Amino acid sequence: MQPPPASHDPTTEPDPRNANGIAYLFGSFRLIPSQQTLLDGDSRVVIGGRALDLLTALVERRGELITKKELMARAWPRSVVEESNLKVHIAALRKALGEGPQTQRFVATVVGRGYRFVAPVEHETMPLAGAPLDTHLRVAHNVPAALVRPIGRTEAIRDLLSRLARVRLLTVTGPGGIGKTTVALAVAHEMVEAGEHDVWFVNLSRLSAPGFVPHAVANAVGLAVHSDDIPRALANYFRLRNRPQLVILDSCEHVIEAVAILAEQITAAAPQMHVLGTSREPLQVVGEHVYRLEPLETPPDSARLTVDEALQYSAVELFVERATAASGAFTLTDEAAPAVAQICRRLDGIALAIELAATRLDAFGVQELLHLLDDRFATLAQGSRTAPERQKTLLATLDWSHQLLPEVERVVLRRLGIFPGVFSLGSAAAVGGDDTLPYARAIDAVASLVAKSMLSANAASDSMRYRLLDTTRDYARRKLVEAGEWDTVARCHAVHFLDVYARTEECWSRPPDARWLEDHKPTLDDVRAALNWAFSTQGDAALGIALTVSAIPAWVRLSSLEECRSRVEYALQRAEGGTCTPLSALPVSAFDTQRMKLYTALAASALYTRGMVSQVDSAWTNAFAIAERLDDKEYQLRSMFAGCCGLVYAGRHGEADELLRKFRAIAQATHNEVSISEGSRITAFAWHHMGRQAEARRLVEAVLEWYAAPSHRSPLSDNHVRGLEGTRSLMASVLWFQGFPERARAEAQRARDDAQAGGHTLTVGYVLVFAFIPLALYAGDLDAAQEAMITLQDSVASNDLILFDAMTRGLHGAVLLKKQDPAGLAILSDALEQLRREHIGMRYSMFAGLYAQGLLGFGREREALTTIEEALAWSKAHDELWCIAELLRIKGDILAGASGLDPLGESEALYWQALESAQQQGALFLELRAAMSMARLKHRQGETAQAESVLVAAYDKFTEGFATADLQQARALLDSFQIGLRTTDS
Repeated sequence: MQPPPASHDPTTEPDPRNANGIAYLFGSFRLIPSQQTLLDGDSRVVIGGRALDLLTALVERRGELITKKELMARAWPRSVVEESNLKVHIAALRKALGEGPQTQRFVATVVGRGYRFVAPVEHETMPLAGAPLDTHLRVAHNVPAALVRPIGRTEAIRDLLSRLARVRLLTVTGPGGIGKTTVALAVAHEMVEAGEHDVWFVNLSRLSAPGFVPHAVANAVGLAVHSDDIPRALANYFRLRNRPQLVILDSCEHVIEAVAILAEQITAAAPQMHVLGTSREPLQVVGEHVYRLEPLETPPDSARLTVDEALQYSAVELFVERATAASGAFTLTDEAAPAVAQICRRLDGIALAIELAATRLDAFGVQELLHLLDDRFATLAQGSRTAPERQKTLLATLDWSHQLLPEVERVVLRRLGIFPGVFSLGSAAAVGGDDTLPYARAIDAVASLVAKSMLSANAASDSMRYRLLDTTRDYARRKLVEAGEWDTVARCHAVHFLDVYARTEECWSRPPDARWLEDHKPTLDDVRAALNWAFSTQGDAALGIALTVSAIPAWVRLSSLEECRSRVEYALQRAEGGTCTPLSALPVSAFDTQRMKLYTALAASALYTRGMVSQVDSAWTNAFAIAERLDDKEYQLRSMFAGCCGLVYAGRHGEADELLRKFRAIAQATHNEVSISEGSRITAFAWHHMGRQAEARRLVEAVLEWYAAPSHRSPLSDNHVRGLEGTRSLMASVLWFQGFPERARAEAQRARDDAQAGGHTLTVGYVLVFAFIPLALYAGDLDAAQEAMITLQDSVASNDLILFDAMTRGLHGAVLLKKQDPAGLAILSDALEQLRREHIGMRYSMFAGLYAQGLLGFGREREALTTIEEALAWSKAHDELWCIAELLRIKGDILAGASGLDPLGESEALYWQALESAQQQGALFLELRAAMSMARLKHRQGETAQAESVLVAAYDKFTEGFATADLQQARALLDSFQIGLRTTDS
């Protein structure tokens, strides 16, 4: 329900028809319609005329709903426009008022109808428009009229005005086309409006020689010089003026030295003299302050970006305004908003490039334009006829900047085009220099390119990172090809990063610090680019193979396992020449070492991204064979470790245990503590699933003690799952089965926290799959399980962790079944099929048991019995005995039938087997579950005393976790038995 419109008292409210003498005050703002002015405090707000008309209409009728039709008639009285135009200007108005789409402190949207001004408004009487302030009569200026409004530059203009009040020489720098002139003109208009300075705008862009700079300034101020010393005449002129002066020297870069000399002379001559320059590089004179103009704001990458959200970003606002001006038919829609945002991002927020792109909508649609930006210079080749020649096309703008560079900087600039993203100063010098261009000169060239706005520099931590804007990079690459240097520089680039990554071999055996990750994550783009070149027809495959080997630790550390697998697989294809040459026939060489490392990495990465495919077995055995020939014990262990993990994930626990004995033997013989620890962890994992809980726990405790020792090194399996978090996950599972629910969940939570803090995707998935979510389900904490499922599903989907995909589905189905949602049955069925198809046997029996239990819950007893019998057969065939007690219990529940009285005694026999199996394993959790099923059966059969005795025997063994689901159910059963026994006795 809409609030009633504010009532108007004609004795207290101004008549809008006489608004020439009125100023409206709201918040910190002051609106003066007669002067087309909006002030924020003492500062003028830069806002377009139509947005100001809309604001005036809204303020005049504050509190009332003003329809879209009324507002469009007010702002466009003689035109028919689309509603999107109104949206654009309302968005600009809100931005000028400092509010977003969610705040709406001043302008509120009435959905589908119009807008309402909701802030309190006061008013005061102002002098009539026909009697302007006297100070404006004294202002002398030559500032041209602004043909466009400076979109997205309100803060920059305010900042420049504030700085000019404190400093006398200020230079606005930035790359070509970023909008320096537009901002300088806006500042000039503000200074004229303020009436305190004479303002002179000097356009230097058309000067053909530096010697004409003083003439241009003299002509701009109207000074007739009767001597050959124009700079001295200008200095005298400004010194003798009785008002402060502002000279704006626009486009200084091509006459920079002459401008620097003149600016220094005239500011030194007159204390009230101010100079504002625009240039692609600073003037570098005494007293100069530099303001670097940043690109326009662009939206983040999002497929769900709406019109209102997109228009909050100045780059999109500019695009829409220019597109609307060029093609009256253009309307920004929610469907087109993500594409327009992407166009603005691809053009780096550079105003000129965005304007040029927007004007092409007369010929192309938004999606077509986005695709055409692959060739920016051809697409953006049509500019305004009245623009300076250097601004008519994007290519002309960059040519203008390029022509002003000395030759050494041109060489370095085009070579820097080989970098696909950010790069360090060391990399820039290594790739940009050569025998004829020493390191020091390349460094100087980089510094100069930054100063001239051809290269962006941003501080990252305590180091500087550099990048070329996308448009500049495209230009530099064209120049690199034209110079015939592409392959030479690409080789230099690949060799440089081979050297950088060759030093990461040590990261196999110690964790990288934050600095290492910060340095190497962005350079993976360089590795990709270098590999693409190296394996091209013009490249060097041997260099590509070596670089692939060197990059393996970085891919693994950054969880880029699928990329690691695909790159390693391709390198191996090139290394093997497309044939399967028997390893025994190949000579021992350095090349063998590379192949050994590639096969080892392939085994690990394929395991997690492709599941248990035959490729894993062949990869690790090939790597192990080469390692044996080279007598490389380290890689014998690494390759064998991948094989052990593969067998465990396949559910082949007996084979895994046998291979792990060999692994531990090599580790102990070489005194490799890291491998001894990791071998113990994987052995404990296998034993846990084989039902050897006490032995598994002793091994896990020993591993955790090793981790606690100050001298321990990061384990070899950090290239698989991080060892400490993996060990904690295993401890959590063992503790739960042994009857310590609180300690188990605490370990699982700690493992999850550490994994997420470390940012290792594979480890996060491992912890959630094997500890956190199963334990949350056991505990009956469905909220925690559901929250973790969302994290797990996102992680598996975004990182292509095929190994965890089926188990993730299985857990999802289990969560749904716990919520009594039958959709969980289909999901669990699919998960079981996927586990069989991908030969992932680990925990297959657990998921089969959950499926059978779900089938029973929905009355599908026959299918449930078939499923549980298959699960029992699987468990015995694969030595996966850890949940055999639970499977026997579930089968007993199924056979109990609808009456639950077990007339043939089959269920009771199965419950006794389950109790015996759980007790033999020391699995108190499963013993309690079996005891509850037995107790329920005995109670139904009228043997309540025996029911209580069986359940108490298990329940009384617990010392913690009484708030968990199973223990609460057990307690409730015991209480009901007590009531029943008292009733019977009485």
